[in-house]
Amino acid sequence: MGKEIQERAKFDRIRYANCWEDSELLLEALEITPDKKCISIASAGDNSLSLLIKNPQLVWAVDLSIPQIACTQLKKYAIKFLDYDSFLKLLGFKNCNNRTEIFKSIEEHLSTEAKYYFTNHPDIIEKGIIHQGKFEHYFQLFATKIMPLVHNQKNMTELFLPKALEAQKLFYDKTWNNLRFKLLFKLFFNKFIMGRLGRDKEFFKYVDTAMISKNIKERTDRALRDVPTWNNPYLNYILLNNFEFALPDFAKEENFNIIKNNIDALEVKVGTINETAKNSGMKFDCFNLSDIFEYMDVQLFKDISEQLLSVSNNGARYCYWNMMVDRRISEILPEHFTYKEDLSKKLYEKDRAFFYKSFIVDEVI
Repeated sequence: MGKEIQERAKFDRIRYANCWEDSELLLEALEITPDKKCISIASAGDNSLSLLIKNPQLVWAVDLSIPQIACTQLKKYAIKFLDYDSFLKLLGFKNCNNRTEIFKSIEEHLSTEAKYYFTNHPDIIEKGIIHQGKFEHYFQLFATKIMPLVHNQKNMTELFLPKALEAQKLFYDKTWNNLRFKLLFKLFFNKFIMGRLGRDKEFFKYVDTAMISKNIKERTDRALRDVPTWNNPYLNYILLNNFEFALPDFAKEENFNIIKNNIDALEVKVGTINETAKNSGMKFDCFNLSDIFEYMDVQLFKDISEQLLSVSNNGARYCYWNMMVDRRISEILPEHFTYKEDLSKKLYEKDRAFFYKSFIVDEVI
C-alpha cells in the first residue's frame, strides 16, 4: 500500500485476526517451488504461513500495521516453538485457561514492538488472538445478534453437514434464504455498519456504496448454494464464531509440521510492500497482494504496480482480490503482464472467502 491509505486509515489495533482471503487459491495459482521467492501482505499472517506448505526459498510477510505484524509474529513463533495442541490453545482454536503461561514461553522471540503491543493488550492473548480483531468482532455481532433472529440451531447445524451440492442448493433455496435472512443481511452489511464496526471507513473511498449490500448478498448466495459449506472455515467463523467444522489451512494438523519445518523461511517486515520489495535488493517470483488495490486511486495503483514490476522475475505470478473496486494490473500495464483469465475465473468459482467480486492472477511477461 502507499502512503495515501497509510495516512487516512487507522492502524492502531488488530483489524484482522484471521486472513479473509482463501489460501487454497493462492497455493494453486502461484505455482510455488523450492527455488521461488515470495512476498506477501501479512495481514493476520495466515496466508503467508500457508505459502510455506509449498516449501519456497523464502516468504516475506509485509504490513504497515504494528498490530498486524505482532499477530503474524505470534503465529510464526507459536508454530516454531509449540506442539500442535499448545499452538491451537494459544491462538484460540481450542479452549484454554493458561494462554498467558503458554505465551510467556515464546514471548522472548517476538520483536520489541510486538512484545510492547501484547504487554499493553494482555486481553488479546488471554481471550485467544484469532477472536480479537475488529473484523472478527463484527462477525461476532452478526452471529450472536442477527443469526438467532433468522435461524434456529437445527438449521445452523444442517448448513454445515456434508451433503451433495444439489441438496445444499435445495436447502439454501427452500430453508436458509428466507425473508428474514434477506432483510437482516441487507441491514447489517452496509457501508455505515461495516465502516463503523468492521473495515475502516476509508477503505470504501473508491466504492459505489449504494451497491455494497446487494453485491455482498449476491456473493453470499453463490457461496452458500454453489460452494461446499461443510469445509469452509470462513463461513464457519462468520456464522458460528469458531472453526469447529473447518480450520484455516495454516492451522490444519496435516500442514502443521510442514510449516514448522519451513518456518525459518518466513521473515516478517514492517512497511509498504512496494518499498520493502524495492529495498530488499532481490527480485521475487510470487506476490500475494491481498486486496490492497481496493484502497487507492488509479494513479497510485499504477505507480505501485510499476514499482512491484521492477522487483519481479520474468514469469512472476501476482495474485490479488477485488471486492468492490475493479483493478487489474494486466489492464493498465498490458505490455508487461498477461492476465491468466481462465485460471483466475476457475479459481474464483471455488473461492471459500466469498466477499470478493473477482480473483486475479497476472503473470509478468
